[in-house]
Amino acid sequence: MIHEIYLINPAENTPGYFGLEVLGSWTGINATAMADLATPTVAAFAPSNWRVTICEERLDAVDFDHPAPYIGITGKVTQHARMIEIAAEFRRRGKIVLMGGSYASLSPDALRDHCDILVTGEIEDIAGELFDDLATGKHKPVYQGGKPSLALSPVPRWDLYPLERTWSAQVQTSRGCPFDCEFCDVIQYLGRKQRWKEPDQITAELDVLHVRGVRSVFFADDNLTVMRRRTRTLLERLIEWNDRAPEDRMAFSTQVSIDISRDLDILALMRDCGFETLFIGIETPNEPSLAEAGKRQNLRHDMIAQVETIVRHGMMVYSGIIVGFDQDDIDIFERQFDFIQSMPVPLISPGVLVAPETTPLYARLLAEGRLTTGADHSASLVSTNIIPVRMSSDQLRSGMTWLLNRLFAPEHFVARLERYIALTGERTSDQSNRPLFTGPTAALARKLVTRGASEYALVRAFDRASEKRSDLKLSLTSIFSFYCQARHMLEVQDLWRPDLARLERPVL
Repeated sequence: MIHEIYLINPAENTPGYFGLEVLGSWTGINATAMADLATPTVAAFAPSNWRVTICEERLDAVDFDHPAPYIGITGKVTQHARMIEIAAEFRRRGKIVLMGGSYASLSPDALRDHCDILVTGEIEDIAGELFDDLATGKHKPVYQGGKPSLALSPVPRWDLYPLERTWSAQVQTSRGCPFDCEFCDVIQYLGRKQRWKEPDQITAELDVLHVRGVRSVFFADDNLTVMRRRTRTLLERLIEWNDRAPEDRMAFSTQVSIDISRDLDILALMRDCGFETLFIGIETPNEPSLAEAGKRQNLRHDMIAQVETIVRHGMMVYSGIIVGFDQDDIDIFERQFDFIQSMPVPLISPGVLVAPETTPLYARLLAEGRLTTGADHSASLVSTNIIPVRMSSDQLRSGMTWLLNRLFAPEHFVARLERYIALTGERTSDQSNRPLFTGPTAALARKLVTRGASEYALVRAFDRASEKRSDLKLSLTSIFSFYCQARHMLEVQDLWRPDLARLERPVL
């Protein structure tokens, strides 16, 4: 007997730094920056007598007339509103709705009443039971996964996913993080002890993606390099894998902590095997804030010099930035601007500190009576559920709005771009014949220049950079697309106010 399930990755509540909604909004081109990993992974656990369909709502509308009796919905906190909307419509139509993923695992009470089956935790050790129960119609209301061995994790069913309309795919090589940052919920979801896939599993996944035409992969680890011995073994294997076809290599990106700058041999291995971008939670130049948050790996070192070391090795740093720690007062906005502008980091994702409900930060603030309720804090870059200590909530919102406009003002973005271009090490791939602006990026450029003279100057700065460093054209394409997405995000959230960018300091 054939059974059927329809798996859905909902659209985000609002455009974010890591999306590509700008492409559809400005040009009508249908594509997304990063392929979802959850739905093809779940699909890989379905037995052979199951028919699985995947809907990536960032690319295709949800088919509410789909015949499958079971509807599986995944999602993060930034997707929760749409998760609930989709579930309600399918349940109205008599379908059995399953909800899982990080938001279901970390905030189960928020979704329990909106689904028939709640799946929390990791799926590897409960998938067999879950699909067997669905097949017999004797399913339970809750399935709780544990912390399984990743040897149980199969190659995702990328054949069911629209990879041809994504700019990058994902491979997860490990889960868990040994650090204990107060504001982070990774430990609550995936644990402190890191678990790994074997190199053979990882290259098997890369083989499938390469055959499908993918040439950019994000390693979706919480911290790829935290266990150094394992890291070296993996990187050496990736060099061997990527060197099989030197003219058809993959570009890699991932998340690491800034202390990797002290391991020059690992940086060299990462560069040699194809890593081009590293996301690093730099957070803040305010050391008391770093200490309070438990971000010990960022303390007692010159973070600007550490970033420069990574960039000199030929990799781009995508910097996470946070404002609103308890030790931040009203001078933090100017300090952050000066700090960020002093680094070779065109890619940044500034945000206000938020307390996710399973974190130690949430527990502490709850005990102190410093949490707000009711608002959707994932829908705005200047919103938080925290009542600040050293400034008012209005000052936090106003200061953050000023900071965002200063950082993404074209002239300030160009300054960081030029700093990066001047410092970064040479890439070995020959990109001299590749045009910088072509297809989607050309369409974005045509739209951006209509916004004013400063935007036209920014586009010309990218042209100059590509002439000076033709080996960086792929990275420049990514940086330019990111800038357009950030601008679109600020405009959608009604935060783009160029007049603020001309002010040397925020008006608080």
